[in-house]
Amino acid sequence: MGSTQTAVYTGGEFVSPTLEASPEWLQFSTRLLALSRLKDVPPSSGEQALMQRLQAQKGSQWADLLPRLPAVLPQLMRLVRREDVSGSELVQLLSRDPSLVGELMRLANSPRYRTEREITDLSGAVMVLGQQGLNQLVMSIALRPIFHQGQGRHAARAGTLLWDLSERTAFATLRLANAGDDEFAAYLAGLSSQLGLMALLRALDGMSAPSVPPLDREGLHRQLRPLTAAWSAQIVEHWGFPPKVAEALAPRPGRGAESAVLAQLVWLAQSVALRQLMQPGLQPAQLGDWSAAQQRCYADLDREFSAAS
Repeated sequence: MGSTQTAVYTGGEFVSPTLEASPEWLQFSTRLLALSRLKDVPPSSGEQALMQRLQAQKGSQWADLLPRLPAVLPQLMRLVRREDVSGSELVQLLSRDPSLVGELMRLANSPRYRTEREITDLSGAVMVLGQQGLNQLVMSIALRPIFHQGQGRHAARAGTLLWDLSERTAFATLRLANAGDDEFAAYLAGLSSQLGLMALLRALDGMSAPSVPPLDREGLHRQLRPLTAAWSAQIVEHWGFPPKVAEALAPRPGRGAESAVLAQLVWLAQSVALRQLMQPGLQPAQLGDWSAAQQRCYADLDREFSAAS
């Protein structure tokens, strides 16, 4: 497990302390950039210069590197947070986006929900999924295309891998959450946790080959985890996501215990998700000194995503 330190947001500028990168993170990061191995040395001068250039970018610049979100998403986020939201309100709003409708219908008829009859209309799909399931699936459907529309060498190859980690992290936040935690914010932070890395890959694809260093030094890869978490927080803040989401990815000083709890939950969920993604099928005895909750979460991830594949 890596350190529980988190990136810190200081009102417009993100300060990211170095995280201890787990072996799974280094393995994942190596695979993400299609490298055979990492050199056990600090970042090169070229890599440092590249990171300094990237760190100077603002949230709007990072967000501009990614596909646009569905136009109805801000309204959906406000609506699904309401406890008194009606099915008819959701149906009316969802019906404005054909891609969301199609995906919700597919999911409502999937083995996960095991309906006895085919769902043929949006109202039926909303009923089958239930309020919590709909909240989660709407956000998942909205964010998934961001990871699957890459055209460049890096983004096109690695988008699926980043989505696999994002989806698992979001799932793990729900399994690890305690009573009183804001599950919606934690779930959305889990889904959003790799946006910074996705934007980084798109940025690399937009550069000429001679200006991109090899990116094969372990010191650089150890820096990427907190840096890209900070970039993810800038992106979701620019998009207008609930403030708790950015705080869970990169907490603001003085925001209190809830932000720290959500941040720790997301980092812990990502660590479990990363282990399951890179090393599926492990037995409890192979998980080291993990808590019972972490072991159960790993087992749940194994069942959910092994069945899905």
